[in-house]
Formats: sequence, C-alpha cells, structure tokens
Amino acid sequence: MKIVEREIVREADCSAAVGWWNQWDHEHVTVAHEGGWVAGHLLYEDEKYAVGLVTIRVPVFSFVKSQALNINIKHDAQTMFTINLGLFGIPSITRITIVEDRRDHIIHTTNYKFLLRGWRRILAPVLPRLIDRWTESRWQEDLELKMRRQRVLRLGFRDFVGLPDAVEDRCYEGDLTTKLPIPRLGTSPIHELRHLLGDLLPRS
Repeated sequence: MKIVEREIVREADCSAAVGWWNQWDHEHVTVAHEGGWVAGHLLYEDEKYAVGLVTIRVPVFSFVKSQALNINIKHDAQTMFTINLGLFGIPSITRITIVEDRRDHIIHTTNYKFLLRGWRRILAPVLPRLIDRWTESRWQEDLELKMRRQRVLRLGFRDFVGLPDAVEDRCYEGDLTTKLPIPRLGTSPIHELRHLLGDLLPRS
C-alpha cells in the first residue's frame, strides 16, 4: 500500500464559528460547488457525526462522475476528520483544523491522506496536483459564503429570524458561535434519502 499525503494551509478573515458553519453546511455543496458536487444525501447527523452519500465530478475529467460515502467526525473544538470512500474506490482520511488566531481571523489547515492499493498506486504522482486544483476551486467558492455570513452575523443576523428591525441595532460585537448540527428545514433536499429510507436509518 502507498499513502499519498498533502497538507494545505489557508487563512480567512472570519471567525472559527463561520468556518465550522461552512464545513457543516451540507446543503450548500451542490449549489456553491456545482462544478464539483452533483448530488448530496445526508443519512445521519448529530453534534459530532455526519454521514452522507455524495456524487462528485472527477477533477480534470469533469464528465466522469463518482459516488462517495463520507463520514464526518467533529473530534474537538478545533478539529474534524472526514473518512471517505469514493473516487476509484480509494479510501481517504482528511483532518481539518480551524484555529481562530485572532478575532475574526482563522488559519484553516487540511491534511489529506489517500490509501492506494493495487493498480491505484499508479495515481500517486498525479494525486497531489488533482488535490491542489480541486481544493483551490472549492476554497474560492466557499470563501464568498464565509465572508457573507461573517458580515451578516456581525450585523446581528440570526438563522430563521433575520436582522434586527432597527438599523441602529445591527451591530454585534460578542463572541460568534455555531452549534452543531446547524439548523435547516426538515424539507431540505439533503434529507430526501433519509425520508425515503425511514426506519432503516437511525434517528439523530
């Protein structure tokens, strides 16, 4: 077996709360990342775990689609892991850390490990370049979402409530937090498979 590892460090002018909101907002992937994700179905989710089936476009060869099983684990306040089985049947483990080193500024580190067996070992030389291209595109698409949410939270926005009615009240200087799982409508398309499978899946 050959292990291909890649670590990518980026920074953004937002709070850790916004960073985690973006990581756990499973709904946005097929909208904001339509060039990479085709479909997503959430099978289970609670404050620490999320299990989903996703369909992605293969990097570079975007006409090829691949289905993947994702297991997200929120390990602690700064760390999550994703265990993935998808593209060409390659298992991967990703560790993401989000550290707010100063107010409303994060250091976002992603460490990828791909476990290559058999013929898949021939992909070792090209995987780092594919990872770089894939993650850069997804990061830029996510950055706009993070910046927008950061701005409205500092204006006092609350999910399913909106902004304060009085303009003079639209300023919030306190700590920003994100409680997992993030709130969403029960009718969200990402829950479609959970509804279809019913009692075959555990309740969160």
